[in-house]
Amino acid sequence: MLGAIRNLTEDLNDNVDPKYKEVAIKNISMLHDNDDGFITIAAKKDKEYVQYHYKVDDLTYNIGKAISLNANIYMTPNSFFMPKRKIENIRKLNALYIDIDYYNIDTLSTYDHERVLKNLENDYFGEDVPEPSFAIFTGRGLAVYWLIEPVPIKVLPLWNAIQKHFLDKLKNMGADSKSIDSARIMRVAGSVNHKTGERAKLYIYDEKLIYRLKDIQENYLPKLTPYVKNPAFKGRGRKSKIVNFYTLYSLHYARLNDILKLLEIRDGYCRNEIGNLVEEGQREFMCFLYRYWNCCYSNDTKQALENTLEFNQGFKKPLTNKEVEKITIQAEKAYEKWLLDSPSGVYKRGGYNYKNETLIEKLNITDDEMKVMTTIIGPNEKNRRKKEKRKIQRRNEDGLTKREQQKREREKKIKELINKGYNMNQVAKELGINRSTISRSYKHLFI
Repeated sequence: MLGAIRNLTEDLNDNVDPKYKEVAIKNISMLHDNDDGFITIAAKKDKEYVQYHYKVDDLTYNIGKAISLNANIYMTPNSFFMPKRKIENIRKLNALYIDIDYYNIDTLSTYDHERVLKNLENDYFGEDVPEPSFAIFTGRGLAVYWLIEPVPIKVLPLWNAIQKHFLDKLKNMGADSKSIDSARIMRVAGSVNHKTGERAKLYIYDEKLIYRLKDIQENYLPKLTPYVKNPAFKGRGRKSKIVNFYTLYSLHYARLNDILKLLEIRDGYCRNEIGNLVEEGQREFMCFLYRYWNCCYSNDTKQALENTLEFNQGFKKPLTNKEVEKITIQAEKAYEKWLLDSPSGVYKRGGYNYKNETLIEKLNITDDEMKVMTTIIGPNEKNRRKKEKRKIQRRNEDGLTKREQQKREREKKIKELINKGYNMNQVAKELGINRSTISRSYKHLFI
């Protein structure tokens, strides 16, 4: 029966109660209205697990067939630009979400989900976290959603920081640390929880309540002060630096993408110290970095390892799976240290924090390769980008510098006056410029 999920368009009986199909469609429409990316849908029963990827119209049309299966049905709240459920493939971020496993909290284990929702409404919503757009009783726990104005993957660092902040605020209610992955699959409303036999219920607070990430950042995320070994010491004449919460994660994300880009532009080869492309080289170190930075984003060490094993297959001569697991295990331990430091309210660098020059040296990154990197760049490339940026900023929307724009405006006025019958002396007097300037412009404009 699970195999049917791989082709929802085949002739599978849609024998689910219409009300469950309706609530599932509502769940999809709130998250993926006008979404042009791929949405992952997954089915799980016992140890069997399958997933597939669909555009929103196909998924909506066939969702009744999916939830009629006697299996757990899940869906990704965010979408992907290609049919692979990985954070680097994210097309749009559509919502923030947290799984509330209140049954794991001793003081809440005897509560039903409606009582837990009431506690959240009274003590958390609108205070520690914003009012949600909707929530889903998953058949055992709760999933709380905040709809956002869809944003592209480049905003992932901020999105991820807010997720982790919400997780910290709701931890006393049983917030699940694994539920904040941007590529996460979440239970579909109307589907059955195979463990409890209950259908997932949808609770809509306000489906028109759609947040801007920047507003949540300003209203809910704290500012962090820098970590100082001796808090009594303050550098003379220096202001304390205030760090936005999400900057703790943005560097890891940028470097993760740089490692992917490096593998792509080298076409699976490595580069040796003399600059030649070879089949063997920095594979171990690149896999280690990829697993570490992936852990920081997926917040799921198991998924990070799976992604690293897939990353390894991109090399011309991949390592064995056992080799990858063994040589990158320290990445997971480093991530745990980083996770302990980063949400503590102080900006303290835990885990591995390589300098750019170290990464460039270890990976033998060339000047040409740095031109397509986001953050792993040397001083020369950094200065080149600054000059390019200044050059662009000097030009207006027509691509003209300030001087070029002034020349164009002056020539326009000269032409207007000459067309009115002014001679060169009169134009020069009217505009307060030399006659020779008029003469040069006259040749350019009228000859």
